[in-house]
Amino acid sequence: MSPRIPQDPARLKALGIEELPLLADELRQRILAACLKNGGHLGASLGAVELAIALHRVFDSPAEPIIWDVGHQAYAHKLLTGRAAQFDTLRTTGGISGFLSRAESAHDVFGAGHSSTSISAALAMAWTRGQDPATRAQWSVAVIGDGGLTAGLALEALTQVSSLPTAPLLIVLNDNQMSISANVGGIASLLSQGRAGELFELLGCDYLGPVDGHDLSLLIGTLDGIRRTGATRPVVLHVMTQKGKGYAPAEEHPSGYHGISPVAQAKLETATQLPGPKQRSFSEAFGAALVGLAERDERVVAVTAAMSEGTGLSGFARKFPERLFDVGIAEPHAVTFGAGLAAAGMRPVVAIYSTFLQRGLDGIIHDVALQGLPVTFAIDRAGLVGADGPTHHGAFDLAYLGMIPGLTVYCPATEADLQLQLERSLRSTGPTAIRYPRGTAPQGGGGEAELRVHHEAKAPKLQLLALGSAESRVAAAYRGLPEGLREQVSFSTVLCAKPFPGLLLERLRAAPHVPVLWVEDGTVRGGAGQALLAEIQASHRAEFRILGYPDAFVPHGAMPDLERALGLSPGAIRAEAERLAQP
Repeated sequence: MSPRIPQDPARLKALGIEELPLLADELRQRILAACLKNGGHLGASLGAVELAIALHRVFDSPAEPIIWDVGHQAYAHKLLTGRAAQFDTLRTTGGISGFLSRAESAHDVFGAGHSSTSISAALAMAWTRGQDPATRAQWSVAVIGDGGLTAGLALEALTQVSSLPTAPLLIVLNDNQMSISANVGGIASLLSQGRAGELFELLGCDYLGPVDGHDLSLLIGTLDGIRRTGATRPVVLHVMTQKGKGYAPAEEHPSGYHGISPVAQAKLETATQLPGPKQRSFSEAFGAALVGLAERDERVVAVTAAMSEGTGLSGFARKFPERLFDVGIAEPHAVTFGAGLAAAGMRPVVAIYSTFLQRGLDGIIHDVALQGLPVTFAIDRAGLVGADGPTHHGAFDLAYLGMIPGLTVYCPATEADLQLQLERSLRSTGPTAIRYPRGTAPQGGGGEAELRVHHEAKAPKLQLLALGSAESRVAAAYRGLPEGLREQVSFSTVLCAKPFPGLLLERLRAAPHVPVLWVEDGTVRGGAGQALLAEIQASHRAEFRILGYPDAFVPHGAMPDLERALGLSPGAIRAEAERLAQP
C-alpha cells in the first residue's frame, strides 16, 4: 500500500527508501486528480515528482531554501510541505494557489508565477547565509527549467554567480526539453547536444549530469553527495525529466497538457467536439485575422516569447514559418527585436500575454514609442484570468501603456472589433497596442474602431460607459435596469483607451452635469478611467464613478466569484447605475 503523504519534509526523511516510489505514485495521483478537477499546470509537475521528493529528502527546507522557478513544476513540493489536506482546493476560490506564495507556506521561500527568477533569488539568499557563521554551511537551491534558462533574467544572474562569495549554492536544471512550446534558440541547442557543461563551467560553476530525474536512488545519492562535499563553487546539477510523466495523454501531448482546464481536458481525452456551436477565443480570432492580413502584405511578421500556441499563432506558424519569430522566454528581447524589424521596414506584431509584457516595458518606451516605430502589440489575457491568480491577471497594462506618449491603445469587445483594429494598426505610422481578454470572443460589433453607441438618451440621467471587454457585463446591467430608467441612460462602448475617441469627449463635455459610470477590466489607479476624468475634469461637475480593480493584488478564483467580489458583476454594475441615475 502507498504510504500516506508526509505532512512535512521531516517525516519524509523518516520513510524507507523502498517506500519512496510508492510515495511518488501517490503524489502523481493527487496531482492528476486535482488538475483534472480544477485545471492546472499538469505536465511539468508530473515530471518533477521524484525531483521534489529527492530535494526535500536531502535538504532541510525552509532553513535551506528550495526556490522553485515559476511554480509550474512545484505541485509535489506543495503536497510534501503540509498542503496535502487542502490540495483538492488547488486554484479554486479561497483554495491554495497554483503558483508559489510566501503567504501560503514557509516552504515557499520566494513567490513566483513568472519564469526565470529562481537563480537570482537563490543567489541572494546564498550570499545572505554566507555572511553569518551560524548559516554559512546551509545550502540554497534554485530549481529552473530549461525553458526558464533562456530568459535574460536567468542569464544575468548566472553572470554574477561566480563573482559573489556565498554559502553553498545548488542550481538544479530540470530539463524536459519544453516550456509551454518546444524550446528554441542557442541554449536549447547546447542542452540537446550535451554541451551544457561547457556553458556552466565557463560561468564559474561545477557541472554534474545529466542524470535521470525519475531514478530516485540516483537522484538522492547525487544530491546527498553534493551536500556532503561542501562545494566551494556553485554547483549545477542537470536533471532530465519527462513532462507529463506517469500519465500517458500528457506524455504523448506535452504541449497540450502544459496547463489544462477541465473543459480542455475533456477535449483532449475524447478528441471530439463538445456539443453546441464553436466560438473562437480572442486568441484564435487574432491568429486567424493575422494570417489573412499577412497574406495581403508580405511585410507582416509575428514575434512571440515561447507562446506560439497560447497566443493563437499556430496557424500563422504553419502558413508562414519563415515569418514567425519565437525568441524564447525573453519578452524584453521580443519587444526590441520587433522594434528592429519595424525600423527595417517590416510590420511586426508582437504577441505576448499582458502579465508577461510587463517585463518588456522599458523596450516599449525606449525602443518603440520614443522612436515612433510601427510595432503592433497583441496583448492577450488582458484583465482577470481566474484560477491562475495574481501573477497572471492582466491588471496593469492599461495603466503602464496609458502613460506612454504616441502609443494607441485599442480595447476590442468582439471578434469583429479585433479584426478591424488589427487591420488599422498595420496601416498605422506609429506604435499600437490591442488588449483583449482570455476566453471566447463575442460576435457582433466591428463597424467602429473607437466608439460604439448602443443607446443615446435625449436627456440622459447617466452616461454608462464600458471599456472594451467589459461590454457584455455592462450590457447585461443596462438591460436589467427598469424600463423607464433604461430609456434615460446613454450607453456606449469605448474601444480605444488612448487617445480617447473625440466623439466621446465631445459628449461628456457637452453634458457636464450628467453623472458618468465607467467600467474597465484593469486597475483603477492609473487606469483609463482616471485618464478620461483628467481630460474632462475642468468642465465636469457631476459624479464620475470608476469601476475596476482595487489598489491590491487580486487573488485567484473562479471568474464569476472574482467579478462579484470586485463589484464588476452585471448585478453590481446595475446597482451602481441605478444609484447614480436616481440620486
